[in-house]
Amino acid sequence: MRPTMFGEKEVKEIERIPLSNNTVARRIDEMAEWAEDELIRRVVCSKYYTLQLDESTDVQGLSQLLVFVRYIWQNDAHEDILFCKPISRGTAEEIFNAIDSYIKEKGLQWKNRFGICTDGARAMCGKNSSVVTRVLKQSPCALWTHCSLHREALVSKALPNDFKTVLNTAVKIVNYIKTKPLQARLFQKLCEEMGSLHTSLLLHTEVRWLSRGKVLTRLVELRNEVTIYLEGKTEYIESLLDKEFILKLTYLADIFSKLNELNLYLQGSNESDIFAVHDRIRAFMKKLMLWNSCIEDSKYDCFETLETFIIENQVQPKTNVLSAISTHLSLLKNNFDAYFGEEMKKHDSLNWICNPFQDRLPSSMSTKASEELIDLSEDTSLKNSFSRKQLTKFWLSVAGNYPCLFDEAIKVLLPFSTSYLCEAGFSAMISIKTKYRNKLDVSNSLRLKVTKIEVDAKAVMTKNRKQIHPSH
Repeated sequence: MRPTMFGEKEVKEIERIPLSNNTVARRIDEMAEWAEDELIRRVVCSKYYTLQLDESTDVQGLSQLLVFVRYIWQNDAHEDILFCKPISRGTAEEIFNAIDSYIKEKGLQWKNRFGICTDGARAMCGKNSSVVTRVLKQSPCALWTHCSLHREALVSKALPNDFKTVLNTAVKIVNYIKTKPLQARLFQKLCEEMGSLHTSLLLHTEVRWLSRGKVLTRLVELRNEVTIYLEGKTEYIESLLDKEFILKLTYLADIFSKLNELNLYLQGSNESDIFAVHDRIRAFMKKLMLWNSCIEDSKYDCFETLETFIIENQVQPKTNVLSAISTHLSLLKNNFDAYFGEEMKKHDSLNWICNPFQDRLPSSMSTKASEELIDLSEDTSLKNSFSRKQLTKFWLSVAGNYPCLFDEAIKVLLPFSTSYLCEAGFSAMISIKTKYRNKLDVSNSLRLKVTKIEVDAKAVMTKNRKQIHPSH
């Protein structure tokens, strides 16, 4: 038992409990139920809360619905796992009914829920009878957010045909070595003998966000070792000896590495507001245009791996290669605009939330809210204490004096911008529910693993004292 989760005294008391399988399972259930009760108490006290949800399949092949909640508690925004439930088919009706029954069972109010973040699956956000459609019927003022990570992944999937061929060939080369244990061991031995920085390739999977960039970067780093290893074994070696193929491969490794950096920022964006997310997306779109201009001027320093290959091998990229790179950069920029442009334009009119001290008043704002904004913008003490990095805390701090402004601001700031917590939750689930423990009801164990609420072990044991029988 880790003392970091409980106090030393509570740990010692817990360790006195007989550790039969039934006892351990019962204690896990009791602590998870305490954490859930405490969370529900906080959410009920919060006037506002938002949800993010996702559905995935566990090791048993069972669909699991995972829902996280963000709420206001002690003048700050908090987020935690709301529930995890197995579902049979994963239909929109079943997912919504699971959420609806839980909310009603726990005494939560639909009217207080004004945000929901999901991926773009049809069951989640289809036009007619999706989960989002059903939620909006219960809470008409709620806003749906399409997970920014999911949109970024959709943007990065778009590739011109010649780059698709390069990517597919690269994946086949990796699979030829990596998926066969003997081949993998022999390749590892070769890398060790050559003193290589790495001794293995990485497998590509469509499920993982960062897969493409890492796979291609590792292949580029080990391309000499791979070329030596494949000699006389497969026709894939012809691609690795083709300079045009390597030029495209190094470009893909570079551009996907840049997309990975953006992706990593978005993964941590639960601590950022939607305006910060848009700032980063907008900056990346501008960089795409900059990189395109550099390629047109035969300047390659924006793509380090590509430039290194060009310099070391004294290669001059042909027009068709440069044209393909330029086309791909333009495609990425257009796709970012398609997936994020409308949302960013909508939030531009809400810029007063992240900069309430500007002179211009929004035209769509009510008279009462406009009056409050004028008063706030002329408050020197607030202006001096304002921090862009603590935007949500700032608006929570002025909620009492500027209630109309606060209501508008928190509805924009509190909703999740990604469903990353759900993805992290599913990763945690994998370590809990393995092929050796596939009959386990994962909900309580998962709650204890990912909850941010500090469980009061003493309170749990006091509440269940009659059920505890320490050994003598």
